[in-house]
Amino acid sequence: MAQPVKIYGIPLSQNVRKPLAVAAHLGIAVENVGCRPMDAIVKEKYPAARIPFMEDGGVVLGESNAIMIHLASKTTNDLYPEDRARRDAVNQWLFWDVAHWTPAYQPIQFERLVKQLLGLGPADEAVIEATLAKFRREAGYVDAHLKGRDWLVGNAATLADFAIGAGLTHAKAMDLPLADYPSIGAWNARVMALEGMKKTAP
Repeated sequence: MAQPVKIYGIPLSQNVRKPLAVAAHLGIAVENVGCRPMDAIVKEKYPAARIPFMEDGGVVLGESNAIMIHLASKTTNDLYPEDRARRDAVNQWLFWDVAHWTPAYQPIQFERLVKQLLGLGPADEAVIEATLAKFRREAGYVDAHLKGRDWLVGNAATLADFAIGAGLTHAKAMDLPLADYPSIGAWNARVMALEGMKKTAP
């Protein structure tokens, strides 16, 4: 019997949630090994010492979006389209997610959520305000793109929606101004209603 894919990391992390949600969506058996970047098992198995990473047979792979692609490539599905143009568009969003979307909210998440959870003192409002300016720029871009669309690429959910939607996992705790972006709000409701996202909700 084939061993389940092991995905290492705490599901509270939106980046760990990404591959867990994709696996649940596709019906791929996974074992979530809860761990933090500073845990010995992480450094031992994945020298970059970051989560998530996965083990699938002899393959060890890090980076949430790369893991999602690996999982989607194991079955026939529409999450990572075979059509060249649509796959290119999905890839563009996956790179954009890492380069622009995540930096536009992650410092806010640290200040408003992580600091509180770890008792690291009050939030730095200057950091929050500076990051909110980035968030508004990127959210404006996504909101305009989503006008008249249900999904980021084509007529069905893809890895792009899982990646960028997962970034809004803690939107309420971060107090992100999503009400200013109605197209994102409607799209995010669709993303969070996907079976894989429902099964991995924190």
